[in-house]
Amino acid sequence: MATIVDVAKHAGVSVATVSRILNGKTKVREELRLRVMDSVKSLEYTPNAAARNLRRNESGTILILAPNITNPYYTHIIAGIGDAAHEHGYSSFLCNTANDRSREKELLTRLEHQQADGAILLATELGAEWLIPYAQKFPIVQCSEFDPKVDIVHVSIDNYGAATEAMEHLLALGHKRIGLISSLNHYYSTVLRTKAYYDALDRANITVREEYAGKATFDYTFKSGSDVARSLLSQEARPTALFCISDMLALGAISSAKEMGFRVPEDVTIVGFDDVEHTMMFHPYLTTVSQPCFDIGYQAMQQLFRLMSGEEPARELIIPHKLEIRESSAHRYLDPPWIGQP
Repeated sequence: MATIVDVAKHAGVSVATVSRILNGKTKVREELRLRVMDSVKSLEYTPNAAARNLRRNESGTILILAPNITNPYYTHIIAGIGDAAHEHGYSSFLCNTANDRSREKELLTRLEHQQADGAILLATELGAEWLIPYAQKFPIVQCSEFDPKVDIVHVSIDNYGAATEAMEHLLALGHKRIGLISSLNHYYSTVLRTKAYYDALDRANITVREEYAGKATFDYTFKSGSDVARSLLSQEARPTALFCISDMLALGAISSAKEMGFRVPEDVTIVGFDDVEHTMMFHPYLTTVSQPCFDIGYQAMQQLFRLMSGEEPARELIIPHKLEIRESSAHRYLDPPWIGQP
C-alpha cells in the first residue's frame, strides 16, 4: 500500500506539501496540485491515511504540555494547536504539568514508548538543557515560552518589544511613578518584560524605585495580582500606573484598586499583557498587549509537523503582537500632593 512518503517522492515534492494539498489548506500552483493528484491516482494512495503513515510505528498523537490549563491565556493556544493537528490527521493529548519538571520528563517518556510522535511545550523555563537529549531524538517545539540558550524550535512573540510599547504608552500619558507586577517564575518572557520595564524608565531618565516592583505567584493568579497591587498602592507615594506582565495579574490589580477606593483609570492606570477574553468582560476594559494566541499555537503545530515530516522547520518564529489601548489607561491628570516632589 502506498504511503504519503511514496506520493511525495513520486511527485517530487515534500511530504508537508502533499498533506497540505490533500487537506486543501494551502494555495499552490495548479500545475503542482495536478502533479500531486496524478501521483495519488497513479499510486492508488488513500488520502485518509495521510498523517498516520508519515513514518512507521507512529501513534497519530502529539503531546501538549501546559503548566496550568485553567489559565485562560493557554485556551486559544491549545485551540490553535488542536486545529492544526487535526488538519494533519493528528489527535492531541493535553497534559497539565503544574510546572513540575519531573512530571514533564515522565510525560515525555511517551515519545520513547511510541505513544506520541512529537511534543509541544507551552512553559519551558530557563535552564532547559535537560530537554536537549529529548529534542535530539524526537520532534519537540517550544511554544510561547522558551530557553534562548537551548537550540530547540520555538514560536513566540517579541516580549521585550511588546513590553517596551506598553511602557512607552504609560510614559506618553505622563506617568512617571510606574509600578511593576512581575512574577516569581523563571520564564524568559518574564525576564524580557521586566527588563523592558527598567530599560524604559532608564531611557526616560526616571529613577527606578524598587519599592514599586512586586512579584506575584509563578502562575499569574488573580489573587496574587490583587495582593501585590494592594501592597504597591498602599504606599504613601504610590504609583500612578501599574504595568502587569499578565492580564490575570492586571485584573487582580483593578479589583484591589477599586476595593481601596481608587478609580481606574482616573486615579491609577493599569496595563496588562496577553489580551485574554476576560479583559473585556467588565469595565474598565483593560489596556493590554494582545498576543495572537491561536496563531501561536497553530504555527507551533506546523513547525512540529515539519519536524515529524523530516523537513527543516523555522528554528525561531516570531509572531506579531499589538498594543490594545482601552479604558484602563489614561493621562495622569489627578496628581496627589506628592507628585513632582524630589
